[in-house]
Amino acid sequence: MVSEDIEAQTMISSVEDTPKAVKEWLAATFTKQIFGRRQAVEPPKFRSIVQAVRASMYVDKITRKTSQAPVDVSPAAQFLTEELNNWDIDVFKYDGLTASKPFRGLFAEVLRRYGLVKRFKINLHYLENYCAHVENGYNLHGNPYHNAIHGADVLITTHNLISSTGFAAWMTDIEILALLFSAMIHDVEHTGTTNNFHICTSSPLTIMYNDRSVLENHHISTAYRYLDQPDSNPFEKLSKDDFREMRGIAVEAVLGTDMSAHFTQIKNMQNALFNPSTTTKDIAAFFSVNRNTAMTLILHCADISHPTKTWGLHKKWTDNLMEEFFCQGDKETALGLPNSPLCNRTETLVPESQVGFIDFIIVPSMNLLGDMFDALLLVQNEEANATGTKPSNYKKVNRPWDSRLAENRKRWKELVTPKEETPVTPAVNGRIAEEEGESVKEPDTKSTVSRPSTQRNSTTEQTASRRNSKSSSQRNSQTEQPPSLNGGTKILEDSSDPKTVAPPTEQSAVVGAAP
Repeated sequence: MVSEDIEAQTMISSVEDTPKAVKEWLAATFTKQIFGRRQAVEPPKFRSIVQAVRASMYVDKITRKTSQAPVDVSPAAQFLTEELNNWDIDVFKYDGLTASKPFRGLFAEVLRRYGLVKRFKINLHYLENYCAHVENGYNLHGNPYHNAIHGADVLITTHNLISSTGFAAWMTDIEILALLFSAMIHDVEHTGTTNNFHICTSSPLTIMYNDRSVLENHHISTAYRYLDQPDSNPFEKLSKDDFREMRGIAVEAVLGTDMSAHFTQIKNMQNALFNPSTTTKDIAAFFSVNRNTAMTLILHCADISHPTKTWGLHKKWTDNLMEEFFCQGDKETALGLPNSPLCNRTETLVPESQVGFIDFIIVPSMNLLGDMFDALLLVQNEEANATGTKPSNYKKVNRPWDSRLAENRKRWKELVTPKEETPVTPAVNGRIAEEEGESVKEPDTKSTVSRPSTQRNSTTEQTASRRNSKSSSQRNSQTEQPPSLNGGTKILEDSSDPKTVAPPTEQSAVVGAAP
């Protein structure tokens, strides 16, 4: 087992206020032995720093650009025109407007906004046929969560991450096409069960892919098999070099959505950005030969991003995901297998699991992603100054996910069945907070924090009804300070006190809302 997995498991097991079932799920989902990762045959190079200076102008262009195709006045098209750049876009509403065929209009519109349809001479008829195959593949197993709506959500989130931050200005056209393509197809033909389930049942996919990233290998293989269908290859005009580069990026990015690779992926980026001796030149050199690493992290974060959306969207995604877990638990019971973590309908602690997921996975992952964007913009600014080019107006990227994560965590904590315990002082992840002169408030040592009782519940609604039966005075007597959401990271060794809640670290950050 790699060292980052060992450290992560030690950190998870040492946190006393997290239920055992949640700890088991975190450890089972986000750690395992990671074997060698595929390297690009021809590592792409950055565009010149001078070109990247136009990042701020590029963001405006992406935001304002309208479709170059004949005007589509359908409700779905109008909805996309108005909402595509909205971080909190209601993708469920969009799916309804498209009669559950979200990709046919969405993928074409996203590509047009980057000028890629014209650039790569994409045949729109073939593109529509290809998207139809993808939609059918996503809905093959009738999954509550891993379906075409999830694929559309990840595609839109990926678009917003690279456009709103200016990251797209650092990318070549083929890289943008490859990343958006990867986002669309990353879970196609998902079986609604985890890799571990496939391995434990010796499924045909497990035999085919030798127990390694079983589903992820199936997704990328399936996506490329669709291109062989009649009149279904919209990329046929790409040069051989462009097609090979696009495939290399897509394979690495989709395999990177395997949640068990999370800690390795996060630690690699952490080491590149936050080594004490690292300079902006070091960061620029790292990304000049590790561009795929950055793109893989973006897709990973987009894949698990539903806790960063408004409560209504996040709650709906969570309900769908838990139902998918429970369906797997039903299959395990029927096969005489023990239930995987969070897959037991009668014993799963939903609010507690979501608090743990936000604290140990989502917050550190999104912090690291924001820090990566900030680092690249800083490199761009300093290089522009060094070359005498007028620099961009450097500022840290906007992080709309911070406020949503804080609100959603608060809502889940309100649903946790309360139990008094010794007050816990959360460790604070405060590198950026300290840089920006923010003060770190100590928690009220007279307050108590909520801890899930041993009584089990099957749904968040049942938990809510039990909690609502408590008096308001009892609720108000319990307080807890949410984790830091303003970026920055600490290594696991900083949390030496077993009674201190370890801060979400880059080593505990993972990309994925679901196994």
